[in-house]
Parts: sequence; C-alpha cells; structure tokens
Amino acid sequence: MRRAVGRWLLAAGCWALATLLPAGDAPAVEKPAVANLEPAIEKGLAALVKLQDPSGAIGEGAGITALGGMALLAGGHTPVRGQYNEACRKALRYVLSRQDRARGYLGNEYGNMYGHGFATLFLAECYGMEPSEPVRHGLEAAIDLIHRSQNAEGGWRYQPLPVDADISVTICQVMALRAAWNVGVGGKASVDASARAIAYVRRCATGGGGFSYTASGGNWGTEGPEGVPRAAAGAMSLIGAGVNEAGDPHLGPALRFLRRHIPGHLASSNYFWYGEYYAAQAMFHSPEREDWERYWTAAAPAIAARQAPDGSWPGLEGPGAAYGTAMALIILQIPNQYLPIFQR
Repeated sequence: MRRAVGRWLLAAGCWALATLLPAGDAPAVEKPAVANLEPAIEKGLAALVKLQDPSGAIGEGAGITALGGMALLAGGHTPVRGQYNEACRKALRYVLSRQDRARGYLGNEYGNMYGHGFATLFLAECYGMEPSEPVRHGLEAAIDLIHRSQNAEGGWRYQPLPVDADISVTICQVMALRAAWNVGVGGKASVDASARAIAYVRRCATGGGGFSYTASGGNWGTEGPEGVPRAAAGAMSLIGAGVNEAGDPHLGPALRFLRRHIPGHLASSNYFWYGEYYAAQAMFHSPEREDWERYWTAAAPAIAARQAPDGSWPGLEGPGAAYGTAMALIILQIPNQYLPIFQR
C-alpha cells in the first residue's frame, strides 16, 4: 500500500503542474487519420447549449449539468472565455446552487453519488482553469463528503454513506479526488482515500482483465464487450490513483481486455456512454501509446456516426440527449487536452 500511495503522490504532483496551464495551453495530441470531426463537434456543442434551460441546467440535476459543462470546457469554452462562456458560467452557477450546504452533497437530484462524482469533477476542472473562492469552497465541501462516505472496503455506492460499495460508483469518486488533488484540494485525506480505493479495485479484479461489480461478487457482465464498462472503470480507477505500469498485475490485463473487446462494445448499446467515457480515458492514458491510436481510429467515427441530424446524441443508458451529447463531446474532444484531467 505504501508503494501505491507513493506512486499516487508522484503522479499527482506531475499532474498538478499540468493544471497550472491555462485552458488551451496543453499541446493537442496528434490524431490518427480519421474523417474531419470538427463539423460534428461544432454542431454538437450548439445542440448542447440549446438543451440548457434558463436556470443553467443541462438535462437533469447537477451531475448531468456538470457533464455538459465539462463538454464545454473540453472545447475551450470556460466560464470567462470562448464562444459558449455564458453557457459554461450558467452551468457552473447551477451546479453550485444545487449543493446541499450542510453536507456538501451534489447528488440529491438525478444521479445520487454518480451525480456527486461528476459534479465534483466539474468543480475541480473549473477551479483548475479559472480559480475563484466560491468554486473552491464548493469543491472542498464536495471532497469532504467523498472522504466521509468511503466505506470500510475502500469504495463508494449510491448514497453518501459509508455502508457498501461498487466499482462503477467508486471510479466516479476516484476521478473527482484526483482532479481536486491536482488543484490543491483534498490533502492527505485524499491520498489515504485513494490508497484504500486502489485496494478495493484490486479486490474486484477477476483475473482475466475484467472486474466484478462488487468485491464480494457480481461477476455477471465481466466477459466480452459487455465487460468493457467495468474493465474501463477498473483501469481508470488504477490510472487515476497513480498506477501506470503496463506490468501491473491488474492494469495490464485490464488494458489487454479493453484492446480485445472495445470494437465489440462500440457496436453495441450496453452502457455505451459510460463504458466509452472511461475506455477513452484509459486508452488515452495507457502506458502503451499505440492504444490511443487504435482506440481513436475505431471510436471517433463510430461515435460520430451516432449523431442525430439536430447535432445531439441519444442518451442510450442515460437520461436523454443532454447526457449522450455531453458524453460524446467529452470523448471526441479528449485530444484537445483542454480539460486538466485529460492532460498527459
């Protein structure tokens, strides 16, 4: 465990330097040759902004609004600059307005701890790009809640209580902790929480690259394309917590599993957005750089092909077009490296 904490601290320290760069200053990754995606992205951003209501909400609750906000950030549209700066500013204001002031909880509406994790990640990304005291205060309260709700196994589940855990909710909290650490929020409590989370994720590993739903079982959906969402969540939990060696006994098999089964998952509708959201991140941050090239060549056109004529993407497993559109745009804009959490 000591080695895991050390790796996390080293990696987090390196990533913290990346978050000091203003949005747009990170070098864009050279994209393997695919059809020009810029028209689809621009049309998608316009469609996303049309889905925002006067309150600033994009879709349902703070979590989905946060994903919409991250899609804007990923295109260089921050609360103070970019074509859609007003939409991003309204989304940020809405997310902060939905926070439970007593507990710091952001998941009271749609999404429970999933929503809380996404919303906390959004606050961290906003703070990394445009620091402000209100955002920092909201982020600190949200991170404190994540610390308090980690269970004895090292994971998290639907409610902000330290009772049970599953890997799909755990990854949302790990990425929020990582993003907040990058901008100086969380301290030693986040290092300790991350070490416990690594131990939990490792106990969920099945041995063949897949991950069970909980540490005590739930082996359904661990094989083939159906296993991609959890394998991707497991891989990114480890990467997000600082494990980045291809020879790691759990990360290495997870990456090999994803290489084999992502093509099948791209052709399916099985937790499509959730799976591809984490698969894209795992391939982007894989220690084997060709993983990203292979992923992008297959995934970019497959995702673009699902775009509706109005520029939106279907929600599939999520709550409507706001969710699908946000997820698609986040994935398609990862090479920009505008979001600090995506910077290598």
